[in-house]
Amino acid sequence: PSGYAEVDSLEDAAREVLAKAAREAAGLVVLGNPLNMDGRAGPKSREAARFGDMLVAAGLEVVLWDERLTTSDAERLLMDAGLKRRQRRALIDANSAQRLLAAHMEWRRRRTP
Repeated sequence: PSGYAEVDSLEDAAREVLAKAAREAAGLVVLGNPLNMDGRAGPKSREAARFGDMLVAAGLEVVLWDERLTTSDAERLLMDAGLKRRQRRALIDANSAQRLLAAHMEWRRRRTP
C-alpha cells in the first residue's frame, strides 16, 4: 500500500513521513504509542516519542496515541470477517492504524463544542 515505506532508521522514517505530510498538506500526525499493558512507557514507547520529537522539530504537530490492543482488536475483526491468516497479515497494520486514528478523531470530536 502507498502508506508503507521500507526504512532503515528513525531518521529515514522521519524523512518519509515529512515528505508524505508535505504531499498531503498535513499538519498533524497521530503516532501509535506502544505502551506496556500496565500503561508504562517501555523502550518502544520511548522510541515512538523520539520519532515524534523529530517530526515536531521539523514543524509538524504530533499526537502520541495509546495503541494498546489495536492489533489484537484488528486481528479479531479480520478473523470475524472470515479472512485467512495470509490475508489478515497483509491487512493487520493498516487496520490497526485505521482503528488508532478513528479513536483519536472520535476523542477530538467529543472535545470540540
